[in-house]
Amino acid sequence: MPSQPAIRGFACRVLLDGARALPADPRHRVLSRVPEQTIALFESAPRMGWIPIEESMKLTEPLHAVLGTPGFRQFLSTQADRIAAYPLLQTFFDGAVRLLGLTPQALLKWSTYAWEQAFRDCGRLVYQPLGESDEGRRVEMRLEDVPPVLLLEGTFAQALAGAFEMFLRRCDRKGRVELQHVGSRATRFVYDVSWE
Repeated sequence: MPSQPAIRGFACRVLLDGARALPADPRHRVLSRVPEQTIALFESAPRMGWIPIEESMKLTEPLHAVLGTPGFRQFLSTQADRIAAYPLLQTFFDGAVRLLGLTPQALLKWSTYAWEQAFRDCGRLVYQPLGESDEGRRVEMRLEDVPPVLLLEGTFAQALAGAFEMFLRRCDRKGRVELQHVGSRATRFVYDVSWE
């Protein structure tokens, strides 16, 4: 029997704590849409345990609806920074910086390894360098073999874009993360990440 798409307990807890730290009005509008059982699950799950991705979406979808896409991406970018600082992922981050330096390329390449530690059966993250130009550098990040549940509202795709934006910020680089349209029957997300 195949396992169910899931996310680590610590990541859900970080997102819940971030939602609780929002200003009063959006905090109320978000949390009032999240079932009490979901909040209780996030609070009680072992940090290294697995939480079904559908449960995580019961928080991320209200966040996306209330904050709008730009606000949601900013929120997720901030929370991704906190998630990356979790000891399990910080080890990968530190290794990438020691080996490759504090660059967007190093962090984006690192994210493919960190992905497997934070998500289970949620697709495969792929790093593809696209080269340099007078305008800067570019890479393509792809999430392939995305389970159908993650394709529904576009929330997961925008959350991942926010995480990639965090890498640019950590490296103090100006840039952009563009989610490419890949068609309604696609089972992947494609991002063009560029920076100066």
